[in-house]
Amino acid sequence: MKKVLLGTTALAVAGMVAGGAANAAEEPITAGIGGYYKAAMAFLSEDNDAGQFADNRNSHALGQDIEIGISGSTTLDNGMTVGFVANIEGNGGTGTGSAALDERWLFFRGGFGQFRIGTTESARQEMTNFAPNGAWNFGVNTPFFIFANPGNATFFNVRTYDDGLGNEDNMKVIYFSPTFNGFRIGASYAPDDNNQQQYGGNTTDVVGALQNNASISAEFAHDFGSVNIRLMAGYEQYVVETCNAAANVQTCEDDPASTQFGGTLNFGEWSIGGGWLETEQIALAASGAGRDRTDYDLGISYWSGPIGVGLQWGHAEIDVADGTQDELDIYALNATYVIGPGIDVEAQIDMGQFDDETAGTTLDNDWTSLLIGTSVSF
Repeated sequence: MKKVLLGTTALAVAGMVAGGAANAAEEPITAGIGGYYKAAMAFLSEDNDAGQFADNRNSHALGQDIEIGISGSTTLDNGMTVGFVANIEGNGGTGTGSAALDERWLFFRGGFGQFRIGTTESARQEMTNFAPNGAWNFGVNTPFFIFANPGNATFFNVRTYDDGLGNEDNMKVIYFSPTFNGFRIGASYAPDDNNQQQYGGNTTDVVGALQNNASISAEFAHDFGSVNIRLMAGYEQYVVETCNAAANVQTCEDDPASTQFGGTLNFGEWSIGGGWLETEQIALAASGAGRDRTDYDLGISYWSGPIGVGLQWGHAEIDVADGTQDELDIYALNATYVIGPGIDVEAQIDMGQFDDETAGTTLDNDWTSLLIGTSVSF
């Protein structure tokens, strides 16, 4: 990671944070630059419910993802560390080469724990638990590259991490406690999901918009001899500003929430674990009943030296508007070979099945895909 010296503006900010320029830390803030570039190609075979190759779908595809991050920090005389993180993401999966400022926050860290303010993920997401994997670019749970489409945009993949309710990188405050005997807790709050509280805020309620995003999470991690165990639990809730224009018609859940549990057991080169996430959907069913989405995954991996191998299963089910339930299953076998520091090649073969139970639709889909990719990080 390359380090550079920040300019006078950043130093002035750090001085004010510390309590005035006269009491600024003796050492100036230094910043590191890092990032990654990932690319992958896929070969697909998809069948709709008629047993034919899915209409208007390519049998092969390419994808890429890039992110560059800048972070800096300094330690004050009182022992507290003050710093920042800023990431630029160029999700060029469509080939457009678009880029955007992604997560960015200021943090204060010390014996009290860590406090952040900025656009960052919630406490639940920060403490999430992923099923062990042999190739993090792929897998069944919110990977970098998703090529197969089950036929329903709501079911692009299994997700025990992203509840899909709001903007995961909204402006928020977040706190993580120190670790006591393996236990750590976190809490976060965002006043407005779309960051409209900035510069005066949102003057009127927006139909379907979310606000008051609160999250709390806890984790336990401990070594028992040669065995390491990690467990987590999290809860996240939103408030809908207004359901619809006709106030006398209730069409949405007023305060949708998500609940998550996960855990991993590590012993030697082996890891086994998984996660579960249940999410209340915003839109109600036609009958007025609530709708839930449930995702869970399970995985086992083996890593030895530069080689990693993993096997995963993911399942998702969602209550749809007509009262039926759609289901998705994905099975993946993947592997990684580390060529050198920060450079690897990965491969995966996966199979999936989507069962569409919505009345009058024929979006059932079975697919098999072969994925090959590489990544470079610095």
